[in-house]
Amino acid sequence: MKTLLKALVKALALAIVLPFALAGCGMVGGSGDPIRILAGSEVRDLEPILEEMTRVTGIEIEFEYIGTLDGTEALLEAEADLAWDAIWFPSNRYLSLFPGGADLITSSESIMRSPVVLGLRPEVASALGWSTDAPPTWQEIIDAVNAGELSYGMTSPISSNSGFTTLVQLATALSGTGTVLEPTDIAATTQPLQQFAKGQQLASGSSGWLLDKFVADPTVVDGIFNYESVLQDVTVDGEPLTIVIPSDGVITSDYPLALLRGADEKTTEDFGLMTDYLLSAEVQEQIAQDTHRRTSATPPAADANVFELPFPNQLETVQSLLETWLAEAKKPSNMVFAIDTSGSMDGDRMEDLNEALGVLAGVEAEGTNAFLKLQPREQITFLEFASSIKSTETFDLPSDQSAYESTMAEIGQHIDGFEPVGGTSVYTTLAEAYELAAEGAGDGSISSIVLFTDGQSNEGMDLAEFEAWHENYLRTHPEAATIPVYTVQFGDSNREEMEAIAELTGGRLFDATSDSLAAAFREIRGYL
Repeated sequence: MKTLLKALVKALALAIVLPFALAGCGMVGGSGDPIRILAGSEVRDLEPILEEMTRVTGIEIEFEYIGTLDGTEALLEAEADLAWDAIWFPSNRYLSLFPGGADLITSSESIMRSPVVLGLRPEVASALGWSTDAPPTWQEIIDAVNAGELSYGMTSPISSNSGFTTLVQLATALSGTGTVLEPTDIAATTQPLQQFAKGQQLASGSSGWLLDKFVADPTVVDGIFNYESVLQDVTVDGEPLTIVIPSDGVITSDYPLALLRGADEKTTEDFGLMTDYLLSAEVQEQIAQDTHRRTSATPPAADANVFELPFPNQLETVQSLLETWLAEAKKPSNMVFAIDTSGSMDGDRMEDLNEALGVLAGVEAEGTNAFLKLQPREQITFLEFASSIKSTETFDLPSDQSAYESTMAEIGQHIDGFEPVGGTSVYTTLAEAYELAAEGAGDGSISSIVLFTDGQSNEGMDLAEFEAWHENYLRTHPEAATIPVYTVQFGDSNREEMEAIAELTGGRLFDATSDSLAAAFREIRGYL
């Protein structure tokens, strides 16, 4: 487990060292090692402000970006052997639920705030009678979904803080208790969660990717759940989105910059200077202006339209809610995994593949890994290929626990039976994957294709032929237009072609060339 998490952090993290320059004015620190910060990708938009901070103060910082839930588990697994001096996620509430989680932090300052809200196309909001000044309740949102009047996009609660927060605030409001959500409240929220889930037409593992998809084609859904701050600049046909903050409450992300236990004296001093700089009146004004987040410079009246819901105070509550969402409420996934087992996969690559697919089969299903395994009601087809298709096996995951466990065991055995031999026929296989995925596509499920190959296609269709095939296929099978292909770059695969496939189909490329496939597959799971 520890090895897998270290690989995960390395794969998902992107280190950025901000430039060092000592201005000789204002607050001055630095001259030591950089402050190493494990952060959510949401704070990337602060980089210009942080570069200016480095110029003014001399404090050098180094970021590693990772999802909030994954970052939390990485911190807990690291225990005393922390590789970072500080963390900066949209929220530390999830971390605080774990025994010892709060003890990892020695100092914390909220730098800015943003609630997770619903951004709607203006004409949809008008038709529903909703506005910023006349927002609906969460139940009215569910009623609109049930009436077929509202579709939305949302990130996965197991990988992204915006999706996680959406789920928590929805369940808290629906519980009707008026207090913090308890484990015993989850059962009463299951049915309305199921009704809410029917409206999801766009899934994502990343808040940024979700926003990009919606901006690229705002007609794909009526709106998206995301941070208020990132929705402020979005327009549809020149008109801004209608920002809907449900009247019965939301949960605001407070972006705490927190110093971790074990930081040395110099780092602690620089951390204090950094927070002082970021909390200064001038910088708070700049953050509000540049990022649209709420800060101390935001007029108090701006917060008057936000009813703040309490965050759960028990880990059991959150885990039960996530389990209920995945197993009983969320639209089931219809997945086709096109898996290259050509001769070049022999050796370490095959071992890496088995480890990656083992995550789906429930191997080492501890911590957040438990949320990555295949869930009841889901369907997965393994399309094993090399020079041609070797095998096609579809598994339907039943809700009955005994039958579910039996099916998961069968999946594990099937994965163990893959053998590397033959050439590589990517595009002919991909055409077959589309036909299989289209069979299960519909409003009742979320369909997708995952393409894994470690080499370049040398048999069957080429990329140009596949593009022509894809265009013709969509003419006769319009339901397939919403099926993305998520490509995994590994080994000697052609990155340009993998990117072209992802772009053509509305999917995304995941790079596993330098780190474990398990980490890449873990990230992909949030999109399925």
